[in-house]
Amino acid sequence: MKAFSTYNYTPLLNLSKSDFIDLKSHYDIFIPFGDDNLLPTQLNQLARDVPVHRAILNSKSAYVIGRGLTTQNKILRQLIDSPNNTYQTLDTLFRYVVHDYLNIGNAYIEIITNPGKTFTYLYHIDASKCRLSAIENDVLIHPSWVDFKGKNDENLISLPLFPGFRKCADGLLHSVYHIKDYEPEFYYYGLCSYFPGMRSIIISGLTNLWNQNRLENGFTAPGLLIIPGINDEADAASLDEEFNKFKGVDGEKSGDIIIQYLADLSPGQTSQQAKFIEFKKNEEANWTELHTQSELSIITIHNWFRSLTPYSGEKTGFDANRIINEYEIALNTIISPLQSFFLRHFDQILKYFKLPAGQLSFINEPPIQRINPLKFVWEARRDAGLEYDPADPIQKMLVMQLKNTFSTTPSEPNNTT
Repeated sequence: MKAFSTYNYTPLLNLSKSDFIDLKSHYDIFIPFGDDNLLPTQLNQLARDVPVHRAILNSKSAYVIGRGLTTQNKILRQLIDSPNNTYQTLDTLFRYVVHDYLNIGNAYIEIITNPGKTFTYLYHIDASKCRLSAIENDVLIHPSWVDFKGKNDENLISLPLFPGFRKCADGLLHSVYHIKDYEPEFYYYGLCSYFPGMRSIIISGLTNLWNQNRLENGFTAPGLLIIPGINDEADAASLDEEFNKFKGVDGEKSGDIIIQYLADLSPGQTSQQAKFIEFKKNEEANWTELHTQSELSIITIHNWFRSLTPYSGEKTGFDANRIINEYEIALNTIISPLQSFFLRHFDQILKYFKLPAGQLSFINEPPIQRINPLKFVWEARRDAGLEYDPADPIQKMLVMQLKNTFSTTPSEPNNTT
């Protein structure tokens, strides 16, 4: 598939024409994803332009993947290490699949085998490049749907949906496994779970742009600058020349300041002192509050936790207990269910090729370790990668006992002589 390195699609942060799937579209080749078929492109754009939104997607994906996949089965162990003829591991493939699923609500895996099914290769397909055929039970893949030229487009690839396979030009059998999130009234495609909070994501992106514009303008506010004592055009032109030096190359960095020159009422008598009148369209505090509220709303609509997100708005500091507690909640309510969801889908592929199913699992590890108080000190030091000595009297104590020695209140000094 040819690579397209640039996006030609606009507008940015505008989903007004792509916020639903129109099943009554005039398209007769593929089923459009969004009113203009470019919803995945917009979702990718949002993920690149809104920092907190992207941070949550990355954080959530990382926790779902954990430390990767593990198994006791030798055949599956080989599959984990080498799922295809590249240097990619199954952990990497799953990381791409999980990210696509969380970001777009859909994920695609290409399966390649030979007629005798003596080997199985698995590849990730960028979900934003895939559409479902309106004619056959196929997945249509195109490097840039903005530039799609119709059914005879030389860059269009058509592959059957699993469990269907088709022999391609390389002589091998190809199929695509489609994983999608459930959304009522959405039959063909899944929809990302954060979609109902799209306004909060857009607001966060727009407030970031607003802050960028303020920075580029040197935080100068638009307003009226009144300068008295300018009695002829030569003085006014001289001042204009000086002001233009601070407006930048394009003249748009001055904060839209209007300058008004006032002549003296009489020689040596000015009408008033110089002053600046700011045009306050919005109070800055309102913008700051809007930005903060939108970022908090993004965390909520992602169904995620603040302490597990690289979120700069948290003022409570580093709270190890909170991080551990929220991780345990996330593990039981979000992480483990998503892991089971992906493994159930993957087991369908394994069963088709008569490979052992139900023997893959994810290795989960909390972001910080909580020391087991019933371990010996030497065991805790060993697990932490520190030097340890099982014969040391102190290290032979339980962690709980050692904590008690440090928490014991020292005795009062003896005042007797």
